[in-house]
Amino acid sequence: MDEILEKIEEFFGFIPEIFKVLGDEPQILRAYYDKMESILSNDALPLVTKELIGVGAAVALGSEHCLQTHIKVARRLGASKDEILLAILIGASMAESTALSKSLRIFKEENL
Repeated sequence: MDEILEKIEEFFGFIPEIFKVLGDEPQILRAYYDKMESILSNDALPLVTKELIGVGAAVALGSEHCLQTHIKVARRLGASKDEILLAILIGASMAESTALSKSLRIFKEENL
């Protein structure tokens, strides 16, 4: 499992907490790492674009730790300040749209 943690540290610049915890369960760590490596190694999108998607998703999910991590990686991969800001704004807009969509459906159902 040391080789996996070394690869993770090389990619992120540190070992994120989820990988530290999963390190106690080698089979689960391997499965999670293999899934993430498959996604990140797919050439359908540039790696920096994938990280910007990660930034937006972290914003939409309200995950501060993931947001910090993916911003650092996106910067290291060459994302500009403007690109990161746009990813943040898109993620925030998605979270807002989700909240409005759910809430307004209930509002409408209540005939208000």
